[in-house]
Amino acid sequence: MRLNHLDILEQCFRDKFRGYNKQEVDMFLHLVADDFKEMSAEIENLKKEIAHNNDLIEDLKSQPRTGAQNDSPDSGFTPEALKNKARKVMREVTEKADFQRRKAQQELNGLKKEIEKLTRDKSSLIDNIKKSALEHFDQFKK
Repeated sequence: MRLNHLDILEQCFRDKFRGYNKQEVDMFLHLVADDFKEMSAEIENLKKEIAHNNDLIEDLKSQPRTGAQNDSPDSGFTPEALKNKARKVMREVTEKADFQRRKAQQELNGLKKEIEKLTRDKSSLIDNIKKSALEHFDQFKK
């Protein structure tokens, strides 16, 4: 069975007496899913980079070489070949920039969710403290 990050996030566990803390399990699954998603994206990126490098190797192999051209570092590069190489490099840089932007956006979204959860937890804690204080105050009144 092959899992993806959504399978991990959607996994549900039944509540059981004296079982695991549901929030801890959910938090851990979110961390695992985020790491899994990052690794999957990185694997895809590396596959694209390998394919790109293989294309460059094939391009270089297909270019004619003469004895005089082997002496210079730019041997066998025509203006058209240099333009193609520049386009490929630009495409690669754009893909890497997009990947970093998506990664930063995912991290930002995760932080926003965490802030929302902490805000709810804070509100709940304040309500519990108020309730507890009122109960203690009522006990002292009696």
